Amino acid sequence: MRSILGFMSARKLAGFLLIAAMVMITACGDGGSGGSNAAASGGTDSGSGSSKEQTLIIGMSAANIPVPDTYPTEGYEGMRFVGYQLYDALVNWDLKQGDKPAELVPGLAESWETSTTDPTMWTFHLRQNVTFHDGTPFNADALIFAFDRIMNPKSEYYNAQLAGTSASAFRYVESYTKVDDSTVTIKTKGPYSFLLYDLSGLLIGSPDAIKKSGADYVNHPVGTGPFKFDSMKQGQELTMVKNENYWNGAPKLDKIVLRPISDPSARLAALQSGEVDWAEVPPTESIELLKSSGFQVLTNPYPHIWPYVLNLQDGPWKEKLVRQAANYAIDRDGLSTALLGGAAAPATQPMYKGHAWFSDKGEPYTYDPEKAKQLLAEAGYPDGFTTTFVVPTSGSGNMWPMQMNEYIQKNLKDVGINVKLESIEWQTLLTQFLSGFPKDKEVGAYNISLPTISPSFYSQFFATSSIFPNGINLGGYSNPAYDELINKATASFDPAEQTALLNQASAIIADDAPWIFVVHDMNLRALAPKVKGFVQPQSWFADLTTIFIE
Repeated sequence: MRSILGFMSARKLAGFLLIAAMVMITACGDGGSGGSNAAASGGTDSGSGSSKEQTLIIGMSAANIPVPDTYPTEGYEGMRFVGYQLYDALVNWDLKQGDKPAELVPGLAESWETSTTDPTMWTFHLRQNVTFHDGTPFNADALIFAFDRIMNPKSEYYNAQLAGTSASAFRYVESYTKVDDSTVTIKTKGPYSFLLYDLSGLLIGSPDAIKKSGADYVNHPVGTGPFKFDSMKQGQELTMVKNENYWNGAPKLDKIVLRPISDPSARLAALQSGEVDWAEVPPTESIELLKSSGFQVLTNPYPHIWPYVLNLQDGPWKEKLVRQAANYAIDRDGLSTALLGGAAAPATQPMYKGHAWFSDKGEPYTYDPEKAKQLLAEAGYPDGFTTTFVVPTSGSGNMWPMQMNEYIQKNLKDVGINVKLESIEWQTLLTQFLSGFPKDKEVGAYNISLPTISPSFYSQFFATSSIFPNGINLGGYSNPAYDELINKATASFDPAEQTALLNQASAIIADDAPWIFVVHDMNLRALAPKVKGFVQPQSWFADLTTIFIE
């Protein structure tokens, strides 16, 4: 048997676990205190002996509290503050350092390997003596139950809603089988080297709790994670409390309170007034003020892309020259620096410049309005055209979508592309996005922040291969040469070969421009001075177990 844990350790997922390496566009951001990305610790155990209750109140960018099922709503912000706090996956993320991209580490699986004779067969050895928050044991039956809930329509507890939002991530899985209480095998539909990334998104809830609560489970969620569900007032707040028996060590905090505050200015005001201790993506114009007032302002690159996913099936966007024109029309440097105060970095393809998968051979997309006009004329649109972009009002990874979209709207208007912005709430946009482009009206693009945390991103969003169907290639992009590269990369367990293939694929994507590439987020957040022990990781997610209140 070939040990995949050893394989990953050897290469360090070496720019390969690129999952969080995706957005390493710049050096670690200024943490507001000497350039550190960690909140000042004041000693690693401070606060643990205090009689004062350790409560952290977080102001989220989402408009609503994430529904706390095993695939929370509100995108990756829901995963960050609810999913990975209440639950564990077979494979977790190491979020305790910020100097390099987060790496995959054992979670509820202690180890795993693939067969030396059949690379489609994986064996997972489960962590023993782990219990759910309700006291029931985690074991192979619980894992099979979790898979059945999203992949087996014949199961009594199959959840079509969860399946619709999460099952596509497991489109490569052919079967899963219990060997014994602590061992499970997973067979993929072909040699698939990225399975571990996908499994990091399979959060595991208590089968007993799900069976007992039925449709009301979201009001009584039970996982194995570092925090336990306490209470929820939908639209107002969700409270979690410490799991004293957490298998990986109890958190320092006694309680976490989540509050949805979709308006950046309102989040800022809540932080300044002490209503919250932590504010996601405050207004960029407040950065210097917050620093001078003693708040911790943290940034760090992470695997993120802020694009427009274009509808290539009908209208002007079917034309490659039109798509290239739009990419040349964007002033990314101005957007990143002047509007966003350095809280983002320019993007000209899904991966950032300097990343192993970024291709120097890809179309560069500098800010060149005249070239954009020339390309539009060559494509048969000398007078431009009108289109509609559906955009979010806030939400996970979307930064400051209204201001940014208005900036882009002006850039495109300057070259003749008149964009009508249709603004909708984040979760509504996610649902609409997963349903595809509407047939009854013109929508030229969805503006949606997306994670580039796994190599499967390439197949999920751009491939048309029949080998692994059911991705999220909503725009209808198709290029046989690209598909061939992705099929080879997916089947390769050789890091060097795989990196070379993905690098070539990036060049094709940049040239064909199925999206308008705009920026990579720098994960801006602000913390009150009393919040200690937090490390700003290069990840969409966050480890809240190290935090304490001074």
